[in-house]
Amino acid sequence: MRRGLIFLVALLALGGPASAQSNRAAVAPATKSKPEPAPTLLGNPMIFYLAKGEPHACGEGCSEWIAAEGDIDTQAPQRLRVLLARLGKRKLPIFFQSPGGLGSQAIAIGRLLREREMTAGVSRTVPAGCAGASDTACKALKRSGHVLEAELRNISSCSSSCVYALIGAKVRQVPPGARLGVHSGKLVQLFPDGRVKVPADDGRSARERARLSETNAQIRRYLQEMQIANGLFDVVSKVPHEEVHYLTRDEIAGFGIDARDFQETRWIAMELAGQSLSVLKFLLEAKGAGRKELRVSLVQLACATQRRVRITYIRGLGSDEISAAKTVKLVVDDRSVPLPTSGAATKIDAIDTGGSFDRLATTRPFEFFEAAAGRARIDIVETDPTTPKAPSRTTKLSTEGLQQALATLRRQCDAAPVN
Repeated sequence: MRRGLIFLVALLALGGPASAQSNRAAVAPATKSKPEPAPTLLGNPMIFYLAKGEPHACGEGCSEWIAAEGDIDTQAPQRLRVLLARLGKRKLPIFFQSPGGLGSQAIAIGRLLREREMTAGVSRTVPAGCAGASDTACKALKRSGHVLEAELRNISSCSSSCVYALIGAKVRQVPPGARLGVHSGKLVQLFPDGRVKVPADDGRSARERARLSETNAQIRRYLQEMQIANGLFDVVSKVPHEEVHYLTRDEIAGFGIDARDFQETRWIAMELAGQSLSVLKFLLEAKGAGRKELRVSLVQLACATQRRVRITYIRGLGSDEISAAKTVKLVVDDRSVPLPTSGAATKIDAIDTGGSFDRLATTRPFEFFEAAAGRARIDIVETDPTTPKAPSRTTKLSTEGLQQALATLRRQCDAAPVN
């Protein structure tokens, strides 16, 4: 071993894609993506800070949380311990946005979450004070120690070793739109100056190979302790270190990470890469034979003109729906909006790996949705036109966040008319 080597750890590589890539694919059909390469090691050490949003911003009765973002480095567990000590007996949830980092440190974070019986989720924290600020100024704000006014967004990722930190929590929340990326680990060398080096596979000594085997055994035991199915490690070990596999919603539930069979996100207004601002809502439902398949869908509102909204419903299909005819409409009280379908199923891996989707779209006046925002819910009603007597299927959507998001969209449409 070279002088300066501190120790060997398993590194679950930094494998998540940039959020802009995920966002682009989330609203446009795409063919199955190629495996993502792993970026530079530990270039952005993890930051922990307190954030506060609107009522129920982080769940029912929750408006304050811990944000965790960046690469899981050697000092990340200690920084989290310091923050938790400041909180005393307060038990806030923690939300990760991380491409990964050092596996041993991620497991230490996971054990700390379990020790304190914490809730952990995958979501991006967007501080209001970072709007228009430089990256340096934004990071300084996050390190200030102040509670930051912020928004929590589900379009996010937790990849590589971040997944090990997440599963340590007593309660785990992976909302639709969030992604978990996994792949096999490698041993790394850590130097006193903070440098991290990944030794070449062909240069690995017998001692290093034995250490990697031992580390993998420790990871298996950790997964068992956290009541995660063995199948997760089997998937992890089959993905090359230089690539990333994004877990499907069925895998996320089947491995025991987050088994909820219905979830919906708040309505949020945000700009996607290469597109104008739009309003988004994701939902997760049980579908397919026996309702055992979990499928993600997306509702998007965007400017059609100054006065009209374009609504696009990207509907996740169960295995029994891919070639089935459906009539779909939005219903608010006694008013309904038919949603014409494109008639073609497509793959959109950025929403759910391997999932099939169809696209339905139309336009309506702003007033329709502004009136809907004042109601408790919007219904999506699906019927089978070939079997008129068959019962319709209704999905009830909350309007939480819709009023504020629509106001933002209205300003955007007024400022930049769409022809």
